[in-house]
Amino acid sequence: MFKNYVDNEQFNLQINRFINDEFADNQIVQKDIEEIVPQLKDDESWYTAWYTKATEREHDEEWSIASTYYQASEFYLSSDDPRNQVVYDKYRENFYKGYKDFAYESYEVPYENSFLPVVKLITPGATKNLLFFAGFDSYMEEMVKMASYMKGINYNIYVFDGPGQGTALRNGLKLIHNWEKPISVILDYFDIKRASAIGVSLGGYLVMRAAAFEKRLDKVIAFDIFYSFMDALRIRLPYDKMTQLEQLLKTNNKDIVNNQFAMMMAVNLDLNWKINKGMENTGAKTPFDLLKSFEKYNVKPVLPFINQDVLLLAGENDQYVPSTRLPEIADGLINAGTVEQVLFDKASGGDQHCQAGRRELGFEEIKKFLE
Repeated sequence: MFKNYVDNEQFNLQINRFINDEFADNQIVQKDIEEIVPQLKDDESWYTAWYTKATEREHDEEWSIASTYYQASEFYLSSDDPRNQVVYDKYRENFYKGYKDFAYESYEVPYENSFLPVVKLITPGATKNLLFFAGFDSYMEEMVKMASYMKGINYNIYVFDGPGQGTALRNGLKLIHNWEKPISVILDYFDIKRASAIGVSLGGYLVMRAAAFEKRLDKVIAFDIFYSFMDALRIRLPYDKMTQLEQLLKTNNKDIVNNQFAMMMAVNLDLNWKINKGMENTGAKTPFDLLKSFEKYNVKPVLPFINQDVLLLAGENDQYVPSTRLPEIADGLINAGTVEQVLFDKASGGDQHCQAGRRELGFEEIKKFLE
């Protein structure tokens, strides 16, 4: 179940995200959490607490635990922090040392002047293909780990970092809204004629965008729904402030918007992270430029072009996506084959973003939909 460890809403989400799926019953981790949580005051103490424990667990050859702690410690580090790449490398090194869920093959799929890293998780005898990718801040290794919930289904699973994600981002590929482009490249590379696709978090928008224009996709899963980037700001900013900012954006008041965000980011850790991470992912130089690019990430215009079967998942207390968007998206899928929608409430434990704390609930629905 989702647990409230501290007063900071995003700290709670990230702790549940990193810990509760795999380690809820792990005594080593639960003891570590008791030591870590009281230290979590700001982004620097967050890094120190997780990194210190990561090095201890790596020394103990607890590879999976160490990997998770390294990922957590990296979360708030800026891309120009020299510690960032070191911690990211430690995260991936320990992850693959401890990974045993699937037999897998690793690929580097050529893309523009770089490559998309892909891990193919092999199900012996599988006759179908499934693409699985994340969104704004996750890495493909986190998706590889989550795939354990789908062991035994009749699919080989292709997990990848797309532009703006993980290794692809670190190799210079910035986030794009037209996600059909990397999807098409991967389908071509593996000569896949038909595949289903799961997009996680922001991937809930990206997968819908891809399905609108790449018809080799047959089943589409938004885990969870993601209507627009602007929702992720609007849901946690005062209504009058967001309305003012949107008017300033429309009239291109760049300096005022940047000044407003500078003041808000100075006192709001969550907003500071969202904007800085967005600029890192997209290459935008200012909050104004970032928000202008965010306007492209809106699912409404592409909904009529989606003619595949669609599964929409949502949590009623998602801190990034209003659950009220669920029927709006479903109603906009006027040409879809079938549309299934599931809203997880607080009583179920799946009411948080991407069912953090009860991830298995989302995957139970996904497996039913796929099979």
